[in-house]
Amino acid sequence: MTTKRLSILFLFIFFLAGSAYTQQSNSLFFMHRIPQSNFINPAVQIDCPFYVGLPLLSSLHLNFNSTGFSYNDIAGGASVNFSSLVSQMHSWDYLSGEFHYTPVSFGFMYDNERYFSFSWTERVESKMFVSKNLMSLFADGNTQYVGGGLSTANPGLNGFYYREFSFGYSQQLQNEMLVGLHAKVLFGLAGVFTRRNPVNIEVDALTYNIDASWNPQIDAAYPLSVTTDAAGNVTGVTAGQFSPLPFFLNFNNLGLAFDLGFVKPGDPITWSGSVLDLGFIWWLKNTNRFENDGHFVYRGATPADLANPDDYVAMLADSINNQIQFSHAPSSFVTFLNPKAYFGATYNLSQNLLAGAHLRAEWYPGRPVVGLTLSAIALANKGSSLALTYSVMNGSLRNVGAAFNLGGKRFQFYMLSDNILAAFYPEKARNANLRFGFNLFFGCTNKSRKPNAPPSMSGNCYWTWSLEQKRRKIK
Repeated sequence: MTTKRLSILFLFIFFLAGSAYTQQSNSLFFMHRIPQSNFINPAVQIDCPFYVGLPLLSSLHLNFNSTGFSYNDIAGGASVNFSSLVSQMHSWDYLSGEFHYTPVSFGFMYDNERYFSFSWTERVESKMFVSKNLMSLFADGNTQYVGGGLSTANPGLNGFYYREFSFGYSQQLQNEMLVGLHAKVLFGLAGVFTRRNPVNIEVDALTYNIDASWNPQIDAAYPLSVTTDAAGNVTGVTAGQFSPLPFFLNFNNLGLAFDLGFVKPGDPITWSGSVLDLGFIWWLKNTNRFENDGHFVYRGATPADLANPDDYVAMLADSINNQIQFSHAPSSFVTFLNPKAYFGATYNLSQNLLAGAHLRAEWYPGRPVVGLTLSAIALANKGSSLALTYSVMNGSLRNVGAAFNLGGKRFQFYMLSDNILAAFYPEKARNANLRFGFNLFFGCTNKSRKPNAPPSMSGNCYWTWSLEQKRRKIK
């Protein structure tokens, strides 16, 4: 693409990036009868001696979220009050999407206390972000910054496609507390990363002229063909020829990550918590760096300019375009995953009914985003379970979710969503996600001879039984 198209793309991201944030399924956190709940708490063990996710259909996860506003807020009326939309923004807002595909996963109980697991997941994640202060300049003009000026950071886009191999281990301690760890090896396949560098804008108190400076830096990992002029400025960027085999077998961009978790069974309260995605990817192959050190002075329009508005707009566009001249160089770079934390508890209402609540936090460029989820979980005697959830997240109160799994002795189908209302009112939703998959179990039929679970467990999973009872079951 030409430099002018790069400028248009940058402005497009700038104006659209006020909207989103991504989340794993909150409804999955307490659904411990689904083996994939171990994905977000590595301490969770399975009820059966061995499970295998149905090959190619173990888990599929789709997610879209907005922290700023819904589609209906922007396009729902005859006109849009841009100033009102900006006023309801957070300091930073995000528009995000996730696609996680797990073709292979399995886990097994090594003995009564130790559980091992493995999963292979293809992860595609993207995030656009922008600050409220910068959007306010376009919505309410520059008079608000007279004298004090504006200091913020540039908007941007982060998007990555990487492969994750997760090796899990969970151990039961003497006090029946479960602790777990995932050690994850990552391989980056493609990515774009925008660094949050300063944007400084000064507004003259007498003339209201705008003096702006910025220095965005964009790192990309993908085969690109870049042309430059004599001054070294980028004049064109095109994607290289796509070769599926070298692309999908790229193991050069190595990364590492860790997850930690615990489950503390109790009567009547069971506590759970986890910290996920503590890691990084070091991008070495097919890397590109685009940088711009821009400075622009806008002196406003004169009566002569307004007499020929088309010429004035063209002149202004050329002036801005001349300042957004990117240089290019091949350069490796490091990106960090967005850490996440879960913490909550379930309360035993009866033998087969639990009430739960948990907090979830994730650190995004600029600020953390925190959500609260309340759960009601019903457990059937033969392994199935059903949950209803209510979440406050992304500034939205309209998030009613549901989760269920059918079966549990030999075959299991599960499906979860944090906001089923999005299927009926998509234009009003800030959160929409879906996760589903199939699992095969081995050795669960021996459960017909298991002892009755103690009343203190009130319907909790097999791994929450006392160590003595688990040993009697194995015998």
